[in-house]
Amino acid sequence: MSEILAAAVNWVVTVSVVYAALVATYVVACLVIERMSRPLAAAKMQARTTTPEQIRRDRRQSIVSLAAIAAMFGTGHWLYAEFGIGWQPVRSWWGFILSLVASMLLFDTWFYWFHRLIHVRFVYSWVHRWHHLTVTPVTWSNNSDRLIDNLFLQSYWLVAHLLLPVSPLALVIHKLYDQITGVAGHSGFEHGGIWCWPPSPLVGVTHHDQHHRYFLCNYATHFSLWDRLMGTLHSEHDAELKRNILATAAAKRAHSVPAE
Repeated sequence: MSEILAAAVNWVVTVSVVYAALVATYVVACLVIERMSRPLAAAKMQARTTTPEQIRRDRRQSIVSLAAIAAMFGTGHWLYAEFGIGWQPVRSWWGFILSLVASMLLFDTWFYWFHRLIHVRFVYSWVHRWHHLTVTPVTWSNNSDRLIDNLFLQSYWLVAHLLLPVSPLALVIHKLYDQITGVAGHSGFEHGGIWCWPPSPLVGVTHHDQHHRYFLCNYATHFSLWDRLMGTLHSEHDAELKRNILATAAAKRAHSVPAE
């Protein structure tokens, strides 16, 4: 009985620590990226604005949603650490890097196909509609999803150790990267920069902003590979991404020039 109690306590502690880390990352990333975006008003992608009420709705739901994600991530790690359930990672620096890259590619595949599934008409209304009620997303919109939505898109974190030999630290780094880039991806300003310049496989903010505007395109989260391969990348994606990167660079230069 004592062993069961100890394991249960470890689960609660693990999930609580993960939740605190995710909420802290979410809040700090939102505040920092909002601050970075203020001088870039001329480079904003959408002319429309999001109402304060909608932003408060997204913020409240994101805090709830992050609890569900923490439960899945924390449970996956707990099962691995407590009971050894999952593949053992290669104990070397190259194994660490490979497992991180593999996790990003696998999660992108997971996200792409489940994201397409929840956009199917009869599934969309009861799974994913909540998130798309915000047509012009802001940083706080990133995790504004219902529980059922998270069970589709975020359950990867629960089973990651069963799918590949990923280092726990690599998985943590991947999740933090996913959290921060997800917040940036909802900001409405192209913060991706030259790293995302086509034909780079990395997605910029333009990718997901178009998804909110046009709905049936741009389903991936880290890379544009699946969207390109399956023909779901918006036809104007590359051209708009280049324009937005250049507009952001111009806005930064204008802001840095002292007023006379």
